[in-house]
Amino acid sequence: MGTSVTTGESYYSGDWSSVAEVCRVLNIGDGKMTMITQEMVEHYQERIDREIDSVLGELYETPFIAKNQIQPDGTKKAVFPGEIRYAALYWTAGSLMANEFQGLDPNTNEAVNVYIEDSRRKIFQLRRFTTRLRGAERRSNYSRSLPSTMQPPAIVEPDF
Repeated sequence: MGTSVTTGESYYSGDWSSVAEVCRVLNIGDGKMTMITQEMVEHYQERIDREIDSVLGELYETPFIAKNQIQPDGTKKAVFPGEIRYAALYWTAGSLMANEFQGLDPNTNEAVNVYIEDSRRKIFQLRRFTTRLRGAERRSNYSRSLPSTMQPPAIVEPDF
């Protein structure tokens, strides 16, 4: 797993190879896939993680920390709450493809834009009162004596 230089925790999107696998699905060609390096992916992972923290920082304590979860086979695995991993993975892959490879065919560009828009939409849905991240610590905005899980949400922006 890659580790963020800012927080010292693992990236929300996981290891850089998982981001490269999502990029490989877009079928951009083996020659362009060899240009994707660990440093390049980690740069985008750091950028997207800080963007997610800034969006959800008003409601949750950030950075998010992976919590141990018992798997069906009895082993423990560190996982991030909710759909943070999915959104970060596809947002990172989409940002990498959109910024590093401009000469792609229109279908690939459309798929990249769908990755980014879908991921951003999922993150902004987590700001709504109807969706909460299980296992994430909510930030108290109103009162120190009232548990943060019983407080009304902060004023949110409309879903785009």
